[in-house]
Amino acid sequence: MAALHRRLEARHLESARLQELYASRLDIWTSGRDSTTAWPTFIDAIASAIGSRSAAVTLLTDDGIESVVAASDRTARLAHDVEFVMGEGPAHDVASTMLPLRVDGPALKQRWSRYGPVVAEYGVGSVISLPLRQEPGGCLGALSVYDPTPAGVASVQAATIRVADALTHTVLNVPGAIADDDVPAVPMFDEADFLATVHQAAGIVSATLACKMSDAVAMLRARSFADGMPVETLARRVIDGDAQI
Repeated sequence: MAALHRRLEARHLESARLQELYASRLDIWTSGRDSTTAWPTFIDAIASAIGSRSAAVTLLTDDGIESVVAASDRTARLAHDVEFVMGEGPAHDVASTMLPLRVDGPALKQRWSRYGPVVAEYGVGSVISLPLRQEPGGCLGALSVYDPTPAGVASVQAATIRVADALTHTVLNVPGAIADDDVPAVPMFDEADFLATVHQAAGIVSATLACKMSDAVAMLRARSFADGMPVETLARRVIDGDAQI
């Protein structure tokens, strides 16, 4: 019982640390003491707590469809974009196996023949990804951390484990976090609009071509890959009427 309560204590302390870090950044920004950065986001606080600049949280519906994505910086956003387009990568793997993974250096290309070479070009040399796993047997998604060099520092891995546990059982485990349509509705990730943009564009393609939404998303992925264009950029162009699929 003592060990159980200490685990619960550590979990809630980590959650409090994340929220205190986020609140402090908001306070600094709103007071005008730091006008050089954009509006702070919760995923920024997560990356900082882990000790990395690049982190992403991917939340999934019960059907395994990506519903919310929050990325801390351009590297994390590009890494997720590649995973979304290629249909392979760390978040896909940990969500399906519910096992943590760490892949460094040349092993990136060996494990993911399409995803690995592209993210390596973006400067990603190491990936740590953990499932946001709930008992019994549930998985909300994945927390992924990207670094330019192999993540040999044990503190980064340990921090990622602590943060993933706190996210799963406190921040994401709140009343109303899962809406009736199984789409996570988490206020702490309100800034995550990536998939909303992509799904809006897919809706336009679906209506225009009279096809299924899944087919529309597949066509967006294929066009993004063929043009070498980030899928979010393509989606915004479709919404604005500047691109057709």
